[in-house]
Amino acid sequence: MEIQSPSSTSPTPTLRESTTEIKSAVNPNNNEFSNGTGALQIDNTRESSDVDVRNDDHQRNVGSTIEAGIEQQKISNDGSGGAEIKLSQRKKWSLLAVFSLSLVIDQWCLAAFYIFTKFISEDLNVSVEQQSWVITSYTVTFASTLLFWGRVSDLYSASLVFDWGLLSLGFLSLIISFLPEKYSFFIIRALSGIAGATSVPSSFRLIVAIFEPKELNKAFSIYGISGALAAVSGNLLAGIIQLIPSHGQAIAWRWFFRLVAAIVVPVGIGAFFCIPNLQGHDHNVSNKKSRLDLIGSGTMLVAITLLILGLTLGASSGFNKPGFIVPFIISILLFPLLLIYETKLPEEKAILPKSIWKHENFVLWLFLALLGYSWSSTNFLAFIEIWMNEPNNEKPILAAVRVLPQACLGFLISLLLSLWSKPFKYPRLMVSIGCFLGSGSYILFIFSKDQIGLNYWKFLFPGFILGSAGMMICFNMTNAGAMSAVPPSIGGVAGALVQLCFQTGTAIAFAVQAGLLTIKEGGLQNFTNTRASFIFVTGWIALFAIIFVCLYKPQKKEDGDEENRVVMAH
Repeated sequence: MEIQSPSSTSPTPTLRESTTEIKSAVNPNNNEFSNGTGALQIDNTRESSDVDVRNDDHQRNVGSTIEAGIEQQKISNDGSGGAEIKLSQRKKWSLLAVFSLSLVIDQWCLAAFYIFTKFISEDLNVSVEQQSWVITSYTVTFASTLLFWGRVSDLYSASLVFDWGLLSLGFLSLIISFLPEKYSFFIIRALSGIAGATSVPSSFRLIVAIFEPKELNKAFSIYGISGALAAVSGNLLAGIIQLIPSHGQAIAWRWFFRLVAAIVVPVGIGAFFCIPNLQGHDHNVSNKKSRLDLIGSGTMLVAITLLILGLTLGASSGFNKPGFIVPFIISILLFPLLLIYETKLPEEKAILPKSIWKHENFVLWLFLALLGYSWSSTNFLAFIEIWMNEPNNEKPILAAVRVLPQACLGFLISLLLSLWSKPFKYPRLMVSIGCFLGSGSYILFIFSKDQIGLNYWKFLFPGFILGSAGMMICFNMTNAGAMSAVPPSIGGVAGALVQLCFQTGTAIAFAVQAGLLTIKEGGLQNFTNTRASFIFVTGWIALFAIIFVCLYKPQKKEDGDEENRVVMAH
């Protein structure tokens, strides 16, 4: 779950309106979704009905992105306007609270571990080079299975996908809380990422089904705000739990997983009785298994996992060792094989339809999405570890408060962009500004002699403000640009790919940073190592900016004139 992503850039969904009018048969396959953490675009689907979507180019954005144009819709199975499932107002908003809770839990399962990584590593003997897996073991599987769960929701039942996924996440969290060593922790946490991913596409399908068209703006705004608040509160919650004296099986991070289980399991059981059964749009098709594209989904998961595994093993044992070479080469071979395989499948059966790659700038936006969470993820983990270890030995709650400016600025920038849509007309300029601020902030970090006292206010605090603002601009531009590059019919696939790139880019950045932290003795406690990782991130951001500026092709206006702009697809 956003996957987020870190507090400052966690994917908090937004509702965005555009200037286009879309009339299409509604199809839940067209749901764009993320881990609580990214861009979600929805084509609301009902059998035998049309959807009229007219938007006024007002950009609604609460932290990150749920892209959808839903101002005027006519949705029903019987041809009349209205929600697909008729419920009382009390029950509708109560169910929205359940869906929002699932997003909160997804965000907590990411954000809290910027605090808990140190203590989990000490408790389970996780080396410095492997510490990134405490976080990425969840995010990699979460992102890699979004497309799959969206397809399952369409073919079977979004209600059952949500119910069983939530219940599975609760029981897996309870199991994790008792694990005695790191390998079982990584494996079960990866499985919990798969379970956490179920709630995102299914929640969106259910929200669209139970609310009237005129209520969707409010419903999605509330859903998005819950993700933003969870991303901010995840670090603080971890810091508060860490204040409780504990040891052994009662250590704080174990109680966090038990807390998640205590919340999720009862809610998951209740969901079976409270959430109405909603059949998928394609539940009547005869060849459901072939439409799941199990080969494509499995290959994608294996390829991404092997890529991150290779980079992590290379960081710990050397990039000339089989531990890096074998998984890395296999993953590099699997990616083109996956694309070739997907092009051979009919569009309705492929999890990655071949038509998606033909749209101008879309691949470039996916490339930029690799930058999405890297800025905040790498400095979050580094600074929190520095503050909580020798010689600073600060309490986790204080470390969480120190990085809070990043989350606050990210939220404010997204809110500003929701009220002022003009910057979306100039993607090349805005991405350049965002990357300049992001790389400039890391230069401030590099020259900080220490990270507390006066130097915190001279170097880190202004870096947090400038960098978070800049990278949130890039984050919102990436979501908007990618969604405007494709037609509504493939918006769901496009959104999932964007979220996949957000999470994969973070995992790659973590893996490279882990290798750089071993240049000198002392790991993160030796700031020479941390500075080297910051130099890498500075160059990483600059490279993305240069490539984007050089390769971006301005979109054409309807009258044929070109303009550097991003217009929301729906």
